[in-house]
Amino acid sequence: MMETPVVLLLRVLEDLGEKELQSFKWFLQQPGILNDLPAIPKSRLETADRQDTLNEMVKTYSLYTVEVTKRVLTKMNKNDLVQQLAHCPRSGWHWENSLNTEVHSGLG
Repeated sequence: MMETPVVLLLRVLEDLGEKELQSFKWFLQQPGILNDLPAIPKSRLETADRQDTLNEMVKTYSLYTVEVTKRVLTKMNKNDLVQQLAHCPRSGWHWENSLNTEVHSGLG
């Protein structure tokens, strides 16, 4: 069975060290860095762990979460992690339902 995008994204975030996670969150907070997509306010990411960060990303970017993750990882020169998302399905999943059942049940 193929893993859902949320599980794949969480696994990628788990591959980041603490400093890398801080950099990842920094990119998400920068206005304009993601082109036409909004930045996530610092207050919502400041104390966020990996699951909370993913939760905020899905709430903010919905179906664009995979693309945003790839963009940020590319800016961080984490091309190995970008490759892990290369075949991640972008559609066909109900992101909110997927998030609620997978991230909050502690999968990952």
